[in-house]
Amino acid sequence: MLVNKTINNNIVSCLDDSGHELIVMGRGLGFQCKPGTPLRADLVEKVFHLEDPQQADRFKNLVRNLPPAYLNLCTRIIDYAAEVLNVPLQEIIYLTLTDHVSFAIERQKKDISFHNSLEYEVRTFYPREYAVGRHALTMIREELNIALLEDEAASIALHFINAECDVSLQDTLRCTQTLHDILDLLTTFPQLDLHPGKPYYDELAVLLKFLVQRSFSEPVSTASDPVLVDVVRQHCPQSFEIAQRIIQHLEKTCGHSIPDEEAACLAIHIRRIANAAST
Repeated sequence: MLVNKTINNNIVSCLDDSGHELIVMGRGLGFQCKPGTPLRADLVEKVFHLEDPQQADRFKNLVRNLPPAYLNLCTRIIDYAAEVLNVPLQEIIYLTLTDHVSFAIERQKKDISFHNSLEYEVRTFYPREYAVGRHALTMIREELNIALLEDEAASIALHFINAECDVSLQDTLRCTQTLHDILDLLTTFPQLDLHPGKPYYDELAVLLKFLVQRSFSEPVSTASDPVLVDVVRQHCPQSFEIAQRIIQHLEKTCGHSIPDEEAACLAIHIRRIANAAST
């Protein structure tokens, strides 16, 4: 690899044999490093492959004045997450997580705090990613002596959720916010007595998670089982009405129709909750 330009004493921009830009990190790597010279391989600690030129430029601008300890720590958090989650992570995580953590630290120093209103939903629907977020807070506290707020674990988790699949963080937040709104709507029905910690709450939350994810994907079919729908509508009229309210809200949010069979399946679970609440 040949040096393209020095970003700071620890980070340089390089070109591989195909002419693609790489961002390389290593202690003292950029010291007295001149464009066009071969990179000292013995100093390389991490190579970042950000294929999108705009993402690469954002990353270079971010790390140019960033304390090296922040980037080193975020890199190790990502390495830990990759091992624990055991799923491929998009390279953009190096940009998004480092940006988020550095900004959160600066806010903490200025005593500026923001509450993550989706903390419960992230903890419930994405427990493994949330556990990574909790571990990240521990690493930040132990290595930088900075105690971020506990709900930052959910914010960090969202970046990993986003990095696991080919969707934007905006879409991830949209799905999670929709889950939050649906659960809030369900708590308004007194016959369900549905609140965190109540029987079937977490089970229903997981069911809703996959329903919302399916609904935000491209619809493949609007076909439904009319027999199942009619049976549930006749035998569980109140539960089916509540389920239809949920489906209507979801249709409005995702922008397309949802098969009636989804309402029927949801109504069956709602009926179980109503029965549990009445005993």
